[in-house]
Amino acid sequence: MQYIQKMLNLSNSGLSAEQCRFIDDFSALLVQWNMPITAARVYAYLQLMADPVSLDEMAAELDISKSNACSAAKLLESHGNARRVTERGTRRILYTIGDDPGAPLRKHVELLEKMSGMIRARSRSIATGGLRKRLEALADFDHDLKEAMAKVIYRGR
Repeated sequence: MQYIQKMLNLSNSGLSAEQCRFIDDFSALLVQWNMPITAARVYAYLQLMADPVSLDEMAAELDISKSNACSAAKLLESHGNARRVTERGTRRILYTIGDDPGAPLRKHVELLEKMSGMIRARSRSIATGGLRKRLEALADFDHDLKEAMAKVIYRGR
């Protein structure tokens, strides 16, 4: 946690102390989900921005290099966590939070269904008795988790 707090030295930014703590705490949680620290910080920062921000603004506010801000923003964009916005008449690229908080989880929902189907289809040919029951229970778990996640992720769509 001290490492993250050192990386989140935002005292020279225009962010409030409470906003800095939010970025610190939120990004620490996202790192535990294997999100790279800089991407986690940018994601938490974008959550606090009412309007799209430039890479220069991100870099200055988060005290990171512009290239790190760019890499993090592109990673977030590729997963659906952030969205690129262009300014008419300029080449400047801005970023804002993604429109759909469920977008990054859709591929996991699809993967859970594939895993469930594969395990169920092959369990009879690769296991018997207790082992087969264990595999079938895993297939049921994956299917049920997929259904629960899909219910939340796809609601209103």
